[in-house]
Amino acid sequence: MRAFMVLLRKEIKELLTFQMLVPFAITVLVFVFIGNVIGGETGDASAPTPVTVVDLDASQGSTLVVQAIEQAGFDVRPSDASPEVAIEALKAEDAETSFLVVIPAGFGETLLAGERPALDAYSAIRNFSFTGAQDAALLEGAIGSAGTSVGHALLEREAPGLDPAVIERPIVVTDHVIVGGKSAEGSPAEVVAFISQQTTFIPIILFLVIVFAAQMIAGAIASEKENKTLETLLAMPVGRGALVTAKMLAAATIALLSAGAYMAGMLYYMRNIQESFGAGTGPTATGSAALEQLGLSLGVGDWVLLGLTVFVAILVALAVAIVLGGFADNVRAAQSLLAPLMLLLMIPYFLVLFLDVSTVSPLLRYLIYAIPFSHPFMAGPNLFLDNYAMVWFGIAYETVWFLVFVVIAARIFSSDRILTMKLDLGKKRSRRSGRIA
Repeated sequence: MRAFMVLLRKEIKELLTFQMLVPFAITVLVFVFIGNVIGGETGDASAPTPVTVVDLDASQGSTLVVQAIEQAGFDVRPSDASPEVAIEALKAEDAETSFLVVIPAGFGETLLAGERPALDAYSAIRNFSFTGAQDAALLEGAIGSAGTSVGHALLEREAPGLDPAVIERPIVVTDHVIVGGKSAEGSPAEVVAFISQQTTFIPIILFLVIVFAAQMIAGAIASEKENKTLETLLAMPVGRGALVTAKMLAAATIALLSAGAYMAGMLYYMRNIQESFGAGTGPTATGSAALEQLGLSLGVGDWVLLGLTVFVAILVALAVAIVLGGFADNVRAAQSLLAPLMLLLMIPYFLVLFLDVSTVSPLLRYLIYAIPFSHPFMAGPNLFLDNYAMVWFGIAYETVWFLVFVVIAARIFSSDRILTMKLDLGKKRSRRSGRIA
């Protein structure tokens, strides 16, 4: 038993190396940072969400609806404008509110007559993040609470012959969705869910492919240095720039093939999960009509732009991985040196997924835009919103980063520094401790 414990301690010491602990510590710190940022941004945005209410009835029944929306935590802003003017104001990009409720004239009289009155709810979707979808769901819940309050008021009247179905569901709500100046009748939750379904798997696949490609090329360079085969490769009558280009193109080709395989597998997985739980594979007929009216579909050109921004992001990751892999003298050290690249991937991945970049604090917004890997994560939603300027800006910005690191990698490989450069703090620490001892 004693021999086993000695062997166990030996294996644990070999596994708990400096190279392993650094990426682990960085990952923990990144999650703490992301949690604090998301919590701080949602805390700053915890003020009541404004809702414009056009009350054309001004009856006791419409007052109950307004009070229920206020009790749900919304900031009700009454408007004397006509419904048409209020809708046009909601379509503007700089609109003060994203939600509008129109209570038609005769709302209260219809209630008193024991019938279901109708009201219109408009939701302007300006982003497809989790926070944007949450506000639309909250408004639907608030109007549902309004129906409950009206139902209780009807019970208190004890009107004879009142239909119980009217008490249970006294209000008929017609939902409308506004995206990019276009309006369609439909559920905002269904629209956001469909777009999220189409765009969520792209960041996941991009994350996996970049991690795989970066580890592959950095590990290959570190392995060549460790096995002393890099000297032979550099001595061949081939230009150093051609050597760097060949390595990157080979890794990019494998990464793209991996991306296609990941995408096919993910689509197959999602389709089977939806069919297994009876969720179907697409929106309802009403939702499909709304999506068609809103123009929420990607054409061939959109898919080309999406593929281009993903491909350039992979090239940026490969260029960074070549530079970082040049500092490693073995494969294990290469894994720890890729921690900064993983950091640049994880931060935008989670922030873009949970937050609306256009509404966060300016400092955080510029930080997200400054990270090149943020732009592929934002490309899908921007294409659905016809925000092509941001997509082209992201491609150009990624290209600049790619060219910078290609130049750095070419200069490193053009000299013999690639054979001697090393950044292995773990070994330096052990040497220093050995000298002290």
